[in-house]
Amino acid sequence: MPGNRTACGSAHTADPLAVQIQQRTRELLELAAPLCATHRATLPDPVIRLDLRGRAAGQAQWRPDGTPVLRFNRHFAQRHPADFLARTVAHEVAHLITVACFGRTPPHGHEWRRVMAYLGIDDAERCHNYPLDPAEGRRQRRWTYRCDCSDHQLSTTRHNRIQNGARYHCRRCDAPLRRSDAAGD
Repeated sequence: MPGNRTACGSAHTADPLAVQIQQRTRELLELAAPLCATHRATLPDPVIRLDLRGRAAGQAQWRPDGTPVLRFNRHFAQRHPADFLARTVAHEVAHLITVACFGRTPPHGHEWRRVMAYLGIDDAERCHNYPLDPAEGRRQRRWTYRCDCSDHQLSTTRHNRIQNGARYHCRRCDAPLRRSDAAGD
């Protein structure tokens, strides 16, 4: 059984939330062991972190060395502990199990839904429905771009992609978007 490393707390720390998430992750991985065995897959041994901010409740990632990382939003976990442990932790663990058993698949495709059902979550959803406090959620800056017909407000993510060579086009006039002179940056 994997050891469930954690960067935010372990069984030896006084962070009860981290301990609960670690225990729930371990329970779900143990529950999935027969499924992984059927697919001749190795159970993942994730690093668990409570450092996610903004509007996402959880995230499954893989380091370049192949180590899985589960990141969770402490804000949502503290405000909705029962649902968070039952559904959000299961959601992210299901991503790890899906990759272990089926390889890279669409993130919320039928394989992931099958794993969620196996874990006892029959009404698997892509996104959480926790209430969002606009003051607490991280929002990206908006950048003004122009096409032939109007102005567009692009997120920092898209702005950075354009700076690195990506091209975006207007859906109405199909003209390329270009940085507006009025942006002031």
